[in-house]
Amino acid sequence: MSKLKTKKNIFVALILVIVIVITIGIFTVKNTIDNPFNVKATSKFEVTSGDTINSVITRLSNEGYIKNELLFKMYIKYKKFPSQIKVGPYALKSGETIDTFINDLNKGIFDADMVKVTIPEGYDIDQIADLLQKKGVVSKADFIAACQNYKLPDFVKNDSARRYKLEGYLFPDTYMFDKTKGPNEIIKMMLDNFQSKMTGLLKADNINLNKSDYDKIITMASIVEGEAEVDSERSIIASVFYNRLNIKMKLQSCATVEYALGYHKDKLYDKDIAIQSVYNTYLVPGLPEGPICNPGIKSIEAALKPSSTNYLYFVSKNNGTHYFTNNLNDFEKAKLKYQDSY
Repeated sequence: MSKLKTKKNIFVALILVIVIVITIGIFTVKNTIDNPFNVKATSKFEVTSGDTINSVITRLSNEGYIKNELLFKMYIKYKKFPSQIKVGPYALKSGETIDTFINDLNKGIFDADMVKVTIPEGYDIDQIADLLQKKGVVSKADFIAACQNYKLPDFVKNDSARRYKLEGYLFPDTYMFDKTKGPNEIIKMMLDNFQSKMTGLLKADNINLNKSDYDKIITMASIVEGEAEVDSERSIIASVFYNRLNIKMKLQSCATVEYALGYHKDKLYDKDIAIQSVYNTYLVPGLPEGPICNPGIKSIEAALKPSSTNYLYFVSKNNGTHYFTNNLNDFEKAKLKYQDSY
């Protein structure tokens, strides 16, 4: 075979290799654009404050959802998509294109199964159940049943005398709930959040607290949550109740009576405070049977670190604040001044 023919064959082979490489490259690029995601059905993700298109793509790539991060980013740069994205819950669907994905982020086309719910501080389990039903997350009956049958974590007391054993531990916060997951998943999210917040608070304040002691703290915090209206008074109110406990004086918290009644009243009467209940601290000594609501972090901190006072009484001034005293006569006068007596 001549050298000229050999060179010609090599050249043809090289051209063939180049064509094959280009063909594979074009196929890879087209496949990445047409089928950019590794999603079998639907996968959910959330865009939070501070996220950008690139940071979201990188995160999804790291989690294995994007086939080729570099080509993905090159494509959106080439197409000059708008850079703004909206915070919220999204879903990656099987067969979704890059164009659809970016359009969803730009316009805030959220995952219909995800619902944003803010649980207010001080809500009890019945109120949480009502809210979840109103938001279309889960029925009240299903949520209550799940609360009653949920396997208790080690920091929750197994007390059959309580209305709800989980009361006090469903941490009030803003959540993204998935309607397809069911009530047990909702409970788990709230309990995990409680444990995380509690651990963080104890660490920040350098407090060593056994999980067996959580119950007393959360019960006290729930009473503070039920009584306090302004943050500056939470630790003072906690001090009043601790001072009463120290001298074996009944707590006489109106918030505990309302929990025993099962509803809020602007004013309590003698018949109300006489209700027979393990939660009525006008009758039972010490703390009530258990928490009366789900307290926020500031009330928990107040229960952990009460102010140092000698106060034994307080009266609402009907403006969100209270009058505090350690003198019974002053207390009676304050009641006449700020509100009608019982």
